[in-house]
Amino acid sequence: MLEFEQVNLQFPSAPEPTVCNCTFAVNSGELVVILGPSGCGKTTLLKLINRLYEVTRGQIFLDGTDIQDIPVTSLRRQMGYVIQQGGLFPHMTIAQNIAVVPKLLGWPKTQIAARVEELLDLVQLSPRLGRRYPSQLSGGQQQRVGLARALAANPAVLLMDEPFGALDAITRKALQGELLTLQAQFYKTILFVSHDIEEALRLADRILILNHGQLVQYGTPWQILTQPASAFVAELVGTEDILRQLSVVAVESVMVSTSSVNSHLLKIGSQETLRQALSLLLKSGQSQLQVIAGERAIGILDLKHIQAVWQDPAMIQDSPSST
Repeated sequence: MLEFEQVNLQFPSAPEPTVCNCTFAVNSGELVVILGPSGCGKTTLLKLINRLYEVTRGQIFLDGTDIQDIPVTSLRRQMGYVIQQGGLFPHMTIAQNIAVVPKLLGWPKTQIAARVEELLDLVQLSPRLGRRYPSQLSGGQQQRVGLARALAANPAVLLMDEPFGALDAITRKALQGELLTLQAQFYKTILFVSHDIEEALRLADRILILNHGQLVQYGTPWQILTQPASAFVAELVGTEDILRQLSVVAVESVMVSTSSVNSHLLKIGSQETLRQALSLLLKSGQSQLQVIAGERAIGILDLKHIQAVWQDPAMIQDSPSST
């Protein structure tokens, strides 16, 4: 668990604190997106965690230990760090980039080589790319390498600073999907800075919203969309956008449970969203979908179920998203 207690950061040259009295906790295995306008302190908050910046006042705890009591080098080796455009060392090969932390930790060469090969496979890159240099890879490939490098020593915590921000929409969406797949496998504690509300809604277990260095709301995507803490939050996330609300409600949360199979209906996965279900219904002209988990039929989703949520969002107290 990662805990902030009344954390402040005041730069000597700044008239106001960059981070002001932030208190929150991130559970182990949780993916939290830090969201807010430019200059609100998102990246600064992230850098406090691995002590690239030191707190002026307050405390940050990692699994109950004040990070000030952990040697900086040791702390940073416990955390993976991914930035925009990968932040790769241009004079090193891809394999050498991935191997940086294991090498610093003194791993045997055979173990490092095996880990590099394993990680290239994990992020869906060919082993032959290990011999290339960053400039020889596309932006999307570089981001995959950056993620592999962050995972190299199997850290419990990943800090990700707008890692997909410079990529085209198709590559960005693909990498978001792969991050979700990896998270479902390994349950890392991830803090992910973003300025993109759609990205935040897709990825986050919880969203932390900053404004002028202050935490203004912290909650699940559904809570943020349906119970905004202020007019600022409502405007930032677009709470009036019904499709956006449907994008964080999982199909299984409103379906009618049944094991009966209707072969005439189109199928949709139980963890897909109501937004995806609505799109499928509109395209097909059908009014119902068969909900499946794996290959097993578990329910029926009717257009009227979606309409009910549309008309009364309060009927869902809190919904698991497609993450």
